Amino acid sequence: MNNKFQKQLEKTAYRNIAALVLVCCLIFSAAVFGLSRLNDRWGQERHLDFLRSVFSNIYENTNWFLLDQKNQQLFLDCVDGKAKVSDVQYAVSKHNVSAPVSLDVILSDADGRSVYSSFSGTKDTMHRETFNRIVGENAVAQQKKVYNAVYYFLGPPSEYVFAVPLYRENGALGGFITAYLDGNDWSRLFSGYQYDSIITSGSGDVIFFTNSAFLQGASLNKFTEERERHVISIDKTAYLTGARTMAKENAVLYSFIYQPDNGRYLASGIAAILILGLVWYVMFRRMSHAMAEKTAHSVGELVDEIRVIRHGDNQHEIQIHTGDEFEEIASQINRMVKSINELNGHNTELIRINSAMEIRNLQAQINPHFIYNTLDNIRYLIASEPLRASAMIEKFTRILRYSINNTKQNVQLEEDLRYIQDYLYIQGTRFGDRFLCSMEIEEDCKRYMVPKLLLQPFLENSIKYGFKKKMEIEVWIRGWTERDYLYLSVEDNGFGVPRAMLETLRAMVNSAERHTEHNGLQNVARRLTLEYGEESCIFIDSAEGEYFKVTAKLKCRDVAEMWALDNREEERTCTR
Repeated sequence: MNNKFQKQLEKTAYRNIAALVLVCCLIFSAAVFGLSRLNDRWGQERHLDFLRSVFSNIYENTNWFLLDQKNQQLFLDCVDGKAKVSDVQYAVSKHNVSAPVSLDVILSDADGRSVYSSFSGTKDTMHRETFNRIVGENAVAQQKKVYNAVYYFLGPPSEYVFAVPLYRENGALGGFITAYLDGNDWSRLFSGYQYDSIITSGSGDVIFFTNSAFLQGASLNKFTEERERHVISIDKTAYLTGARTMAKENAVLYSFIYQPDNGRYLASGIAAILILGLVWYVMFRRMSHAMAEKTAHSVGELVDEIRVIRHGDNQHEIQIHTGDEFEEIASQINRMVKSINELNGHNTELIRINSAMEIRNLQAQINPHFIYNTLDNIRYLIASEPLRASAMIEKFTRILRYSINNTKQNVQLEEDLRYIQDYLYIQGTRFGDRFLCSMEIEEDCKRYMVPKLLLQPFLENSIKYGFKKKMEIEVWIRGWTERDYLYLSVEDNGFGVPRAMLETLRAMVNSAERHTEHNGLQNVARRLTLEYGEESCIFIDSAEGEYFKVTAKLKCRDVAEMWALDNREEERTCTR
């Protein structure tokens, strides 16, 4: 048994270690890639917000200068010869002092001839003059207040162009004012972020860029890219891309975030996790061997001691010193056996003692054979199903603690049902598919107080006598209320009893004389009568070969009604 248990425990430990290592690798990979990618996307959103804010500021500032009524009147007066060219030059210089991006202007008459240009001689070329005339014509043709274009000639940087037609009061075209934003000023504005960026017009003309590598292979001063985020490679370097369209300004903002190669970090992390997993493997291998030996030894000692009690020595006291839960179970069994012996020794005096003492003693009845059979099942489960054995030990311990706890004489039905569930789990483990049990308890019933361990004798009776003549039995537990009374029934499809035997049982359970057989049912009936009044009792019904049914009827009492009684019982317990 020890070898089987040890192998099973080791196998379970190895599976858990492998699963833990796999989960750690997945979590680490997710942290390296997932969190890094989320951080980059968040940073890219902030970068795009920054680009949008700066670009909008430049756009609005330039529009304000060109559309200002005083400035437009100055431009028209200069075209008509009513104002000096130096006045326009002064207005442009004054604007450039506070503008985020400085600009140059070309003022033209209605025929496209230049009246004033702030460009120096090297920049004021025939190409620019032709471009300027075409931009002005497009602005008039498209009937826009401000027409935008991009000027590019003989290499970067390009210039962002704003063209505004100038109309007289009578609606006649007076000329054009065209502003060219200096491309060199953009780098200063966008230096606050370490990410690369490109700004284009809606048609893909490049207004500004931070890295010329992104334009390699593209058409002359053109850039178009998918608007959805994805990763691109430039000179064997990966970048996470993002884009945002500005409809009002007819511009597109692109953001590029460098994506480092995390392969080495990932490999190092996974290697560290695998080494740690190997250490865990060695550690658990040693631990599982020691745990298997200790647990098997503890169970063996406990079973041997219980055999002594089972074979007739009811006064025997279990003596094991294992230092684990089995020592606690042995201690509780000793207390249980002692309580049972005390109760059996005083059965002849039960009628003469007061009601509270009788109830307390009756609560202590748990069949010693149930204890032995349960531990015997645990012993065999340890070898084949250690996890199920662990669950069974936990439930068995709860049953023992619950049954010997004398601090409560009455409990809510909901609490007692939890104990019954543990009891049924152990019986279901013992008998397997040969034992079935269903429960139908009205929800309102669960709040009422009942004597502790009320249903256990009924179930024990069904199991004990049901299996005598049948290989398989089924039990139904039901609960309901009628008027001021709570009804709880346990019915089985066992062989039942003959009519004459049924009458004998009915007389027995309500008799003051103590009987050895069926004393569990008689004890419950006595407790109900003593504590819940003469109307509280037990009904037995049966049909030979068909069923056997026990029903308990007791007065409906909630926590508040039982509080005073429980307090009195608790004081008497402490006094003893």
